[in-house]
Amino acid sequence: MYTMTFIRKIKRGKYIYLAEVENNWENGKVKQKHIRYVGKELDGERKLSGSIERAKIDKVSIYGPLLMIDSVAKELGLSELLGKNGEYLLSLAYGHCVDPNSVKKLTDWFERTDIHSLLEIPDVTYKKLLESLEGFDGEYGHFVQEKIFKRIQERLNLKEEGYFYDVTNAYFYGLKCSIAKKKKKPKSMNLPQIEIGLAVTKEYGIPIFHKVFEGNIHDSKTLQDILLMFKEHKIENATIVWDRGVTSEINIKEACDIGFNVICGLALNNNIKNTIEEIIFSSDFNSIKHRVRLKNAVFYVKKIQYKYGNLKGYLYICLNEKEKHDIKERRYDQLNSALKLLSNNKPIKDGLNKYIRGKYLNYKEIENAEKFDGVSAIFSTNNISPKEVVPAYFEKDRVEKAFRTLKGLLEMDKIRFWLKDKVKAHIFICYLSYLLLSIIDYKLRNTEFNSANALEIMESIYKVHITDPITRNTFSKTVTYTKKQEIILKAINKNLIKT
Repeated sequence: MYTMTFIRKIKRGKYIYLAEVENNWENGKVKQKHIRYVGKELDGERKLSGSIERAKIDKVSIYGPLLMIDSVAKELGLSELLGKNGEYLLSLAYGHCVDPNSVKKLTDWFERTDIHSLLEIPDVTYKKLLESLEGFDGEYGHFVQEKIFKRIQERLNLKEEGYFYDVTNAYFYGLKCSIAKKKKKPKSMNLPQIEIGLAVTKEYGIPIFHKVFEGNIHDSKTLQDILLMFKEHKIENATIVWDRGVTSEINIKEACDIGFNVICGLALNNNIKNTIEEIIFSSDFNSIKHRVRLKNAVFYVKKIQYKYGNLKGYLYICLNEKEKHDIKERRYDQLNSALKLLSNNKPIKDGLNKYIRGKYLNYKEIENAEKFDGVSAIFSTNNISPKEVVPAYFEKDRVEKAFRTLKGLLEMDKIRFWLKDKVKAHIFICYLSYLLLSIIDYKLRNTEFNSANALEIMESIYKVHITDPITRNTFSKTVTYTKKQEIILKAINKNLIKT
């Protein structure tokens, strides 16, 4: 079988339609297969000197998603802020946003895009991309992040009063990376890993900086470096929110010392349980006066004065009834499956053994666990109401969403390098990609779209490269935009749509 791909022009009334088709020769016969619709007629300021029907179409390149991303990057002046090789670093970030892949495969993808003209780089080679990743010693990334955040504040006029911080990890299959270390935890995967700390704005989830740590560092230890970065960014008189894994007395104290209010989760250890048990089982806890609604979730919250170590503050005991019900159901499903596995002499999931005695369920242990299902303990250094603390703490899923995007869409945890600087460079590119996507989300906040579906909608915008057969002039045009595409582009930058 022999295959050839080309652009077919189809005239319908006064319009010319473009489609990419594929001719397959099978057994001496030609079979034509439609690959993709390119667009309806050609637009742009320059008109063809001859008929569109006789114009030679040289190439159709991916354009729409890159146009949207590039507009955000240019508004912030990212190429300038990134310094040497800034355009090549941006090309990697653009690629991660649209089609995450290895550097080597990205070079082939770039050839099918219009990235060369957008970033004004003549050639995107594998060697050049690798060279652009050199010299990432952490200090460079830190310096650049500081400049980028200041630029975001200036250009987007962001006035943030709160920040979320959390930590995630990325595993390595091998022992070659110097900063990849194994956790000293029996329940963790027995693989070397690195830790990535990320701070994002509370309201819009825009990342302000990240830092890569060796894999054996405890989550709580990462915050001290992050607080220093907050200080260097001259961020103060704000609220910082983090999860219980980051909480320690020294972290809270140091955050307060540089002018932050702190809202943080507390682990449900025995001391906390003894403090809150009487409250959650009191007759009035599940009453209307303690009820706080957040989106579709209902919480019951009671505030008490509390001393965490030597730090005075306020403890908020929160119960999410839906979560309590869901945890209970999941536990019984897991335990029923575990009993079946044990009956066949097969191993069961860690943590379930304490609920099973022999071949039967240990109902006493189950009842003890159920007491605190759906319960969270939140500590605040500031005296705020339960209605304020619930959204402040439970909307920390903004940073969790950031990690999901970084690991899912942007493939941050698929690290194809071993050298420390290259690993840090890869994480930086993923951070830069997420920064671009989060600003697109910010610009689309008053529309029905977000960065994920906007990228899909923009996929059908191609740039068509044309040669006029009479004049031999070569130039390019974009296909006409749909209504949805126009809404998106106007929200990103109204100048992208010519009136």
